[in-house]
Amino acid sequence: RELSETSPYNRLEGEGPWGIICNGVSYNYVRDAVADLGIADQARILRIGFCHPLPPRKITEFLKGCEKVLVVEEGEPYLEEGVKAIAQEAGLTLPIRGKAPELFSRLYEFDPGMVRRVVGSYFGVPWTARLPVDLKDVPPIPQRPPTLCAGCSHRATYYEVRKAAEELGIETIYPSDIGCYTLGLLPPLSMADYLICMGSSTGTAGGFSKASGRKVVSFIGDSTFFHSGLSGLINAVFNRHDFTLVILDNGTTAMTGNQPTPATGKGAGGEPLQAVRIESLVRGCGVTFCRVEDPYKVDKFVTLVREGVRHSREHGPAVVVARHPCPLATPGDKK
Repeated sequence: RELSETSPYNRLEGEGPWGIICNGVSYNYVRDAVADLGIADQARILRIGFCHPLPPRKITEFLKGCEKVLVVEEGEPYLEEGVKAIAQEAGLTLPIRGKAPELFSRLYEFDPGMVRRVVGSYFGVPWTARLPVDLKDVPPIPQRPPTLCAGCSHRATYYEVRKAAEELGIETIYPSDIGCYTLGLLPPLSMADYLICMGSSTGTAGGFSKASGRKVVSFIGDSTFFHSGLSGLINAVFNRHDFTLVILDNGTTAMTGNQPTPATGKGAGGEPLQAVRIESLVRGCGVTFCRVEDPYKVDKFVTLVREGVRHSREHGPAVVVARHPCPLATPGDKK
């Protein structure tokens, strides 16, 4: 809580009797709304970036300088309820609103126009809705589904797993997991049959292999494996489940900003830490077949997948680590 009170991510901007408390992308919409409505000299903004736990002293001081407050947050009223509780404990009785039929909904995402309308309405500021852009003469935009980045080695991995399955002549189920590699479910790759939750590719693979009698080859990313894949793999070793796990190791948390993983040997601030090797962890779980290969070495990788499939039939889960750096990672991440 003390860290939250002094965090630079919780900051105050502007001066005036009207208060706006916001977080996340809503902050950007609020900044635009204040500028568009011309109320920069009347509104003060408290941006909460460190929100759990909330900073009660900072919020109390903010509320004492306001006549009324609007809380702008997407989803459930976490900030609103916390701010109201802090105000009650401090004996403050100013109006604090956020989620209401005439204000913000709990549903869906906000947009700049919505925030501008609600801010103007709540503080009684005249505003004119902008006319929509006339698009009658614009042809339909071609559909462009999301796809893996240019240079992503996951494409090679998917190709090689499918090739190995074809060479073995087996009918295969492909569980996937949470990460950028989830895009493998889309054509033309079509290398995912289901995705339930983070860690589900290891947790469900054994069950599907027993219930269906089909071979299972599941996919999980390096950071997802550290986060949620270990318990399922240990369970599979204990029960000698027949599936092959392919760990897509690109050396970073590619989907959400290239944060370091335990395998990179550095912390969030770049400080050196003890690196945890995926293959050592896998073998420590009791997996007897664990191989590492660059998916751009096509023939070698196909061979490893075939060997893993054969091994798991008799000895329990096999693991193949597809190791190639993410093309968008920084040089430090690629290590």
